[in-house]
Order: sequence, then C-alpha cells, then structure tokens
Amino acid sequence: PKLATRLAYGAVFGDVLMKCLYRMRPYESVKGSANALHRKWERRCMEFVSGKHAGFAQFNRICRQMIREFDTLPITNEKKPRVGIVGEILVKFLPAANNHLAELLEAEGAEPVVPDLIDFISYCFYNQNFKVDNLGFKKSKAFFGNIGIKAIDWVRKTANEALAESRHFHPTADIRDLAKMARPIVSEGNQTGEGWFLTGEMMELIHDDVPNIVCIQ
Repeated sequence: PKLATRLAYGAVFGDVLMKCLYRMRPYESVKGSANALHRKWERRCMEFVSGKHAGFAQFNRICRQMIREFDTLPITNEKKPRVGIVGEILVKFLPAANNHLAELLEAEGAEPVVPDLIDFISYCFYNQNFKVDNLGFKKSKAFFGNIGIKAIDWVRKTANEALAESRHFHPTADIRDLAKMARPIVSEGNQTGEGWFLTGEMMELIHDDVPNIVCIQ
C-alpha cells in the first residue's frame, strides 16, 4: 500500500509539473526561469516521494505551492498558437521517443499542450463499464473500475482545485466527459490501445481552445 500511494503521488506530481511547465515556458519573461522552477519542484517532489513521511496533507500542500509558484512566474503578453499532442502513450510522453516534440513546437513559436498521463489510467478503469454492459463481463469489473476512478478523483482533488483557482491553468479532464464527447464519433467498444480515448482527448483539446493537434504513433 505504501508503494501504491507513492506511485499515485508521483503520477500527480508528474502531470502537474508537465502541465505547468508547458503552459508557462513559451511565455517566460526571463529565459530559463521556467526550467529552473521545474528543477526546483522536481527535486522537492522526488525528496517527498522517496522520504519516510510521505503524508497526504503534505502532498496536497506541495501541489498547491507548486501550482501557485508557476502561476506567478513572470511572463510576456504574447499570444502563441496552442498545439495539442496526443497519440500512443509511450511516444506521447517520452521525449526520446517523439524527437523532443514539445521543445520543437516551442522553438517554432507554439505552445505545446499535453493531456495528463493519469487520464489513461482512468480510461482503462472506465472501459470496464462497456465490457460489463455489452460483452458479458462480471459486474464486479465495472464496480472496481468505478472505484478506481473515484480514487483517482480523490487523489487529484486538491491539485485540481488549485488549477481551477489559478490564472493560467485548467483542471484535469473528467474521463466521463471525454467518453461523452467521443461517443458521437466512435464507439466505446473501440478499446484497443488508446481506442476511443484518443478521440476524447482530441475533442477535449478543441473545446479547450487548442485547435491544432499532432497525433503521434
């Protein structure tokens, strides 16, 4: 249980750091200030996750402080095209696998927008509902899948509240909303790999004023 808890903390930290860095770095007033702030909080998060006393209250406090510091980073008044990055999960998140796509987009004058890693876990949990309703799976599959989604929502609650209260960031997506947006376009039975989730992320980006999307495989 302790390892699972620390994994959950680390995943939330990673998503928050990625969201904050990509949102602020293209507009930083002082070159390198966003990366410096990222390194500071990366160290702090690693120390917390690997420390002896990784308590939930302290985890929430770190999330709030981290978001607040990024939110107050001095930036310019520029407006740049926002470009979403979606696709196969490894290629999407690993810079070595996507030729450092986020940095490339920034160098070309754009702001990269990458949906959260944890959303993919929520997608896997959510899929159990379709399997029970349509494919004859045991009802317990959907029950535990929905419990998993509630657990994710609970762990991310404080970070999401801080993101919603900020000036520059948006809270994370709700997997149920992504499914609803994807439903008119593709069946939820399309579950191989990223399945319908890929379409749901694209729809979320478009609704979030990110009309340009790179889909990488």
